[in-house]
Amino acid sequence: MGNIIPFKGGPVAAPAALADMLTISQSDAKAFDDFVRFAERHCCDDVSNKSGAKSRDLRLHLERMRALLDTLIDYSDKEIDLSWTAPDEIRIDEADSLLLFAVTGRSGLHFHKVNIYSLPDDLFFGSLEIAVDANTGETCGLVRIQQWPIDLIGGPRWAQNEADLDATIQAFIDAVPIWTPMHELKDAREATEPE
Repeated sequence: MGNIIPFKGGPVAAPAALADMLTISQSDAKAFDDFVRFAERHCCDDVSNKSGAKSRDLRLHLERMRALLDTLIDYSDKEIDLSWTAPDEIRIDEADSLLLFAVTGRSGLHFHKVNIYSLPDDLFFGSLEIAVDANTGETCGLVRIQQWPIDLIGGPRWAQNEADLDATIQAFIDAVPIWTPMHELKDAREATEPE
């Protein structure tokens, strides 16, 4: 069975060259990484409780694919650029509860949200919510990076306002940690979870 590839019409013998060794280029690995990130965010197969959850089997497959990607891609040398959408003003009741807790006791704040995308592929990366305090010249920001099975949250953190709103947002975007290998995130999460 070692040289057999399952196929809809029945098993097909693999060419000898494919059966011995398959290689994957870095661009192929990046495409695979993009696909797995998409599946982690948007795919579910357990619709029994109408929540659109991932079954244990799907979670295990995604974890196995993520572990494989950690061996294919050297994330420490990987640099990507982030772009962001124009800031949308949001109401206080739309702001993240962690951000609201950090700004408790301040008045006259202006809340904004931007979506963050990774370039050059324009894949959704996460979001940034900020509360601008014009009275003190400070802004509090909270970054939510979309990762499966949990979102990664950076902040809330306070920083001095820059020359304008766009420059302030760019300062927060520039501080976003990028390309942490999934096994390090999992180890860090497990170390902080209560028993």
